[in-house]
Amino acid sequence: MVALISVAILALLIASIVYQGQSRLSTDLLTRSHSELYIERSGMLPSILGSLAVCMVCAAAALPLGIGTAVFLEEFQPTSRFLRWWHGFIQINISNLAGVPSIVYGLLGLTVFVYMFNVFGKITVNEYSGWELMGATNSYQVLTLDPKIAVKIPTDSADVQRIRMTGPGYVLGPNNEWMQIEIWDPKSGDPRPRDPSKRRRTVKLGQAGSLQTEKAWYYFRLPFDKSFLAAGLTLALVILPIIIIASQEALRAVSPSLREASLGLGATRWQTVKNICLPAAIPGIMTGAILAMGRAIGEAAPILVVLGSLVAKSTGPKHLMDNAVTMPVLIYEWAGRPEPEFQELAAAAIIVLLVILLAFNSIAIYLRHRVQSDSNV
Repeated sequence: MVALISVAILALLIASIVYQGQSRLSTDLLTRSHSELYIERSGMLPSILGSLAVCMVCAAAALPLGIGTAVFLEEFQPTSRFLRWWHGFIQINISNLAGVPSIVYGLLGLTVFVYMFNVFGKITVNEYSGWELMGATNSYQVLTLDPKIAVKIPTDSADVQRIRMTGPGYVLGPNNEWMQIEIWDPKSGDPRPRDPSKRRRTVKLGQAGSLQTEKAWYYFRLPFDKSFLAAGLTLALVILPIIIIASQEALRAVSPSLREASLGLGATRWQTVKNICLPAAIPGIMTGAILAMGRAIGEAAPILVVLGSLVAKSTGPKHLMDNAVTMPVLIYEWAGRPEPEFQELAAAAIIVLLVILLAFNSIAIYLRHRVQSDSNV
């Protein structure tokens, strides 16, 4: 009876969401970005791309580490009394971490990944004092006498925010080609150049140039600041205990006779784990990974702590240190708006998120059964 009531309540909630959001289900919802002025044109494409980017980082960090930890704890248990005590202590704490609220992991990610304990410098508004390791190209952008043309002066240092032109030299043109510029001094009495081609190659004496930074997709710095990389690593902390526990249960389900037979034939412990235990435990490990990634996709609290409630983003992340919008955060923000149009958009976004989760789980379950059937042949 209780189960029927629970199913009825769930069906009622889904029906209410579908009824409220069906009018907003269209290709525009999937191909456009958030808009404050034109609510009817709002979409969730940046949040879909952001969620995919965050989940890719999360999976890349959590799955190898979680499965490796489970194999070590389950298959290479220590024999000495002291190490057995530590093994039990770690095992108990992993079980406890699985029940910690995700907001706590958000605060941990904010301290460890976003600020990194301020070891590499403090992050303040409009100022960044961290370490840029790779992927950044700094240059000063200066306007020529043709206001539509700007040239760039490459620099290795980003300490000075503005410079002033005092002499001719070689710079990078609009198409990143090297070109020589000339300096025009208004006080010299020389007339202002009128030839369009010369105006593109002439800069006024004392013209200010502002520092511009072009970032490649692999741009990397310390600390991570409010980047999707920090968000993905924070979500990896959230799902890591789930993956470890599920992988351990899958390894425990492998028949001990298989291990004994492998060891009896002269195989080492690692060969037994690699060739016998892991292939037999793959279906259970994949199930745990599916459940863990399903939780990561739907998490909003740790993302709000690490990335904030940014929704006004027109594209997905462009480099590793770029911010991102995720679907749960977008739904949270839209649902909190007083306009009825945003309420409908939030309901439509919930439907999209549910469809993505169901599709993700269906594909993963299919792969799991495929692997399981192949292993039984």
